[in-house]
Amino acid sequence: MKKFDNIVVGLDISNTSISILKRAFLLAQQNDSKITIVHAIANHWFTELFTSLKLEKIQKHTEENIQKILQDVDTQNIEYSIIIEKETASTFVVDTAQKINASLIVIGANEKGDVNFSLLGSTAHKIAQNSKIPLIVVKNFSEKKYENIASFTDLSEISYKSLSFAKDFFQKNEISVIYAYNQMSEITLKYYEEIENQETIQSNITNKENEKVTLFEEKYNISNVTTIETDAGISSALSKYVDTNKNDLIIMGSKGLNNSTAFIYGSTTSYLMENLKSDLLIYVSDK
Repeated sequence: MKKFDNIVVGLDISNTSISILKRAFLLAQQNDSKITIVHAIANHWFTELFTSLKLEKIQKHTEENIQKILQDVDTQNIEYSIIIEKETASTFVVDTAQKINASLIVIGANEKGDVNFSLLGSTAHKIAQNSKIPLIVVKNFSEKKYENIASFTDLSEISYKSLSFAKDFFQKNEISVIYAYNQMSEITLKYYEEIENQETIQSNITNKENEKVTLFEEKYNISNVTTIETDAGISSALSKYVDTNKNDLIIMGSKGLNNSTAFIYGSTTSYLMENLKSDLLIYVSDK
């Protein structure tokens, strides 16, 4: 079994901090990981005017606030540290994770003070864009382990790696694998004046997609891929799947959200990150 020694938690001080910390320590307990909590003091122009004494006072006050929150978190048997610096938040989180060779980054979804916990803030987006380390985005409050996990796939090697990482990290072999593809709609067929061949064309598309799924299953020894056919858009189909199945964690593999070859061409990853109500595990390849 792989070892996951270090988890970095990117934390602001907000009403969602307790949810992020509870999730992070629960994950650490599953893998006997050390936690490094990082908090960035806003790197605005006026902070340049702070004296070193003033900065130290802010750092001390912030650490006291974090320790106060941790009083309501089960930290038993988990080694943790807190790092507070005047930095850009997204850069600080990613750089710290790389420096200590972290196995995972855990962050919250929303901006500081945002009343809607499920919305993805700009800091979370930037971390997802720049990190080469798996990232969990916490969107919900829960004190239970993830149980209803699903992995979205585009049948690529990266999506297989994301599934493998999740199985190792969560020590869970039974994870649903979901593949969605676009079927040619009646409107499109009419546009191309092929409506009379609708049955043949749609059947051919279905057969080709099923062949691709079979090859993926055989190549990676996977046998539980659920296929979703849609003519309403992949993002919509996958969102509907999550709403119906009440998943508590969705896994997505990506080459990076700025990359044109990201999971299902990138835009789907960004859309799902923003709109899914479940927590997210974004596995970003470093290659």
